[in-house]
Amino acid sequence: MVFVGVHGEWGRIDATQADLGCGQDRESIHKAKPPAPLTCDECGWRLHLVHKTHGAYELWFLRHAAHAPHCEARLAGEGMAHHLLKLDLAHHARAAGWSAEYEVAAPDGSWRADVMATSPDGTRRVALEAQMASLSLTDVKARTDRYAAAGVEACWFTDRKTVPWLDAVPSVQIVRPEDGGAVQVTAGAARFEPEWCHDRADCDRNSWGVEGAVPCGGHGKWAAAGPFPLDRFVAAICANSTRPHRLRVPSWEKGETWRWVTRRYFELEEEQVRATSWRKQVRERLAAVQQRQREARAAAEREHVAAIEALLQRQKALVKPVVEFVFHEAGVYPALGRDGIPEFAMGVPVYVRGKPYAVICPVAGRVPALRDVLAPLVLFAATERERDRIAAQAVPGQRVETLTVELPPPAPVPGPREHGGPTVKQAVNRMFGLDRSEEPFEGSANVGPGTGTAAAPPRRPG
Repeated sequence: MVFVGVHGEWGRIDATQADLGCGQDRESIHKAKPPAPLTCDECGWRLHLVHKTHGAYELWFLRHAAHAPHCEARLAGEGMAHHLLKLDLAHHARAAGWSAEYEVAAPDGSWRADVMATSPDGTRRVALEAQMASLSLTDVKARTDRYAAAGVEACWFTDRKTVPWLDAVPSVQIVRPEDGGAVQVTAGAARFEPEWCHDRADCDRNSWGVEGAVPCGGHGKWAAAGPFPLDRFVAAICANSTRPHRLRVPSWEKGETWRWVTRRYFELEEEQVRATSWRKQVRERLAAVQQRQREARAAAEREHVAAIEALLQRQKALVKPVVEFVFHEAGVYPALGRDGIPEFAMGVPVYVRGKPYAVICPVAGRVPALRDVLAPLVLFAATERERDRIAAQAVPGQRVETLTVELPPPAPVPGPREHGGPTVKQAVNRMFGLDRSEEPFEGSANVGPGTGTAAAPPRRPG
């Protein structure tokens, strides 16, 4: 069965319209004797006008005469469900004030629309495709692309339960109720459900690995709309109040997803897309700043570790010279603390007869807080530069002696997370004498004030 044909005198006719779409009386050619001169626009074979009742439908269509050849128009019209859906689509488009024609083909034959709906001013054409048979994703996309190339919008309608192309092209799924009710659109349209944090300046779902406030990018999602009557959907297409849209906020874990949406839902999604983009920019800036801060802290930590190691080297190198210096000055061999301690500005204390006498390489930055304690003591430095730094922080007139010794070359500052490199905690523990495996300084002993125990005297230089 087909809906359109060619009358020998009137030209193209539409059997579904009472005036045949050309201002003529349909009854005048129904069962006419002799038969009306009707032929198929596709194959040129003779046609007969048929009237049939199907449920609530009064069907008028054209049927090929016996022994008709292969005909694309006849094949396209096969199947009652397909026939009825095309009738519905054309009827709803006309009810919306548009014109609708069946089986409209491209001039070059590249496409054929089941129903071609055209706006009153002719500026819009929409191909309404009733696709009840199986069709591959490749074919339906190719046909949609050909429509687009011709400036024709398209919407595919199907009642199939499994539709591989429902997400790939502008399309909807329909259901015809068994009780004869209005056809319903059940899938293919969507609504956007917005969701925002209470404080949009500080997202409470910030799990992006950055510290600080990150603006909310929106947590809305797309949800299926419907079911709703087919006539309402076709009217919305004609009114341009619903448009096919490729979703940008994912709700289905698939690739490209097309849905029919209204402007309101498009704008809600657009708001979230902009907010998400802004959130990304803010997060990237914060992440870059915090990364630089982490790198700066790591560099400072490495420098601090290197400074502690250098201090330990200087203190170790000064042990023998200080012992000799104090022996010649005090007449007795001194006792030395094992490591630098906070009570002496992280310097190594030197004891004579159980009392503090000097400090080896105190940390200049710690001296001001201990000026009164350090004032009566001799402070030793390994270089003139170190002496100047200590003297600048000590009590004016404080005795600061420089004992020039050969120091080992400074160890290179370890790189970030260098394997085996000491941490600040490990370096500080070394200064405090905790978890330390090295042997005590030669000529020193762990002697504190008031112990009354002197260090074993080193050999006097000859």
